[in-house]
Amino acid sequence: MTPTILVPTILSAHPNAATDAAPDIATDTATVVAVADANLRGQICEALQRMAVPVVEPNCAAGTIEDLLASVERLRPAILILGLSGLPGDPAAALTRLARLDYPPRVIAVSDSADPELILKTMRAGAAEFIYPASGSGTLEPGAVTDSLRRVLADCERFRPQDRSSGTVIGFVSAKGGCGATTLACHASGYLRQAAGKDVLLADLDFASGIIGTILQTPARYTVDDALQNLHRMDRKLWKALVGTTAAGLDVMPAPADQPSPVLPASRKMPKMLRFWRTHYDFTILDLGHGTTPMLLDVLDSLDTLVLVATHELPALRQARQLMHSAPLRNFGAKRLKLVINRMPQRARMPLPELEKLMGHEIHSVLPNDYERLTEAYSEPRLLGANCELGTQLGRFAARLAGLAPAEKKPRRFFSFGRSA
Repeated sequence: MTPTILVPTILSAHPNAATDAAPDIATDTATVVAVADANLRGQICEALQRMAVPVVEPNCAAGTIEDLLASVERLRPAILILGLSGLPGDPAAALTRLARLDYPPRVIAVSDSADPELILKTMRAGAAEFIYPASGSGTLEPGAVTDSLRRVLADCERFRPQDRSSGTVIGFVSAKGGCGATTLACHASGYLRQAAGKDVLLADLDFASGIIGTILQTPARYTVDDALQNLHRMDRKLWKALVGTTAAGLDVMPAPADQPSPVLPASRKMPKMLRFWRTHYDFTILDLGHGTTPMLLDVLDSLDTLVLVATHELPALRQARQLMHSAPLRNFGAKRLKLVINRMPQRARMPLPELEKLMGHEIHSVLPNDYERLTEAYSEPRLLGANCELGTQLGRFAARLAGLAPAEKKPRRFFSFGRSA
């Protein structure tokens, strides 16, 4: 089969034609039709016209699976109606590769026969629906086509904001390794969940050396990588099965312990994952590791706030200054970038005004050093509470970062997790 040059077009219903369109069809349900059989393709296009579903390519023909994948990746449809007859290679293999794209479509498989083995194999490979003609007729049941489309359209709606329109996403990054961004991310998440009563997700996006799962002794069986692999079918029910929740009610998604694949392809999927998280959480806290990584670059535009953590040591300050003035962060916005100096000694050599002048940026917060108490807390395991100076300062830092009034100091530990303190 000779590859067809694709020219995106829009199919519109004839002005005099009856329409089955639902009044709330999403604008992000663009569809590509890749069905070689002209008879079946015509019937499907008629059904799409009746439902007023936008079609960006009504006749996507490909000579190879690679051609099909390239076309889908370029057009990025929400729905792909894929004809199995005439499809080069194994249909299940094609569906598996489609599911691994950065923006995988929901697939409606179309076949000219109702082979039970083919149906089972196709559905297991990731097809959302399977439609076929009535026995010996070569004609698709109009109701079956419409019902399949409506189910897939309803599935597309799951990614549209329903619970919240604007959850906040805050990223933490260290100027260099060991500055304490992970500690700050964990304590900010704990405070916002237990002291402020917010719905919070803490996600470890440090694929190189993420340790949030170790620190919090999270009960999560799955990782961020597992969530990204299932992004094409993500909904609230699946997400709740993937995410781990501490005894304090904090949702935690750890980094994968072993990351054989490059970080870059996974990072490209994160903006879509973040849009989903925004609709389910008041605050999404991200640990982005240290330095300028592909993950940081790919999520930067999706962040409401980026917390850059440094210490008072000269190498860390130099790295922080270099990162702030790098090309990716130069246009990020001074108000969205929060510089934090962690583990500040009581007798610092450089006063705060001089330090701000040196950094060329306002310092959002300065946090004291209490290594012994922090080590003791992690060994139990728990997070620091308001019964020590560092715990109190971390609570105030989290409240200020989130734009909330700090909670009153109480004798109990509001940062405990796992087991009761």
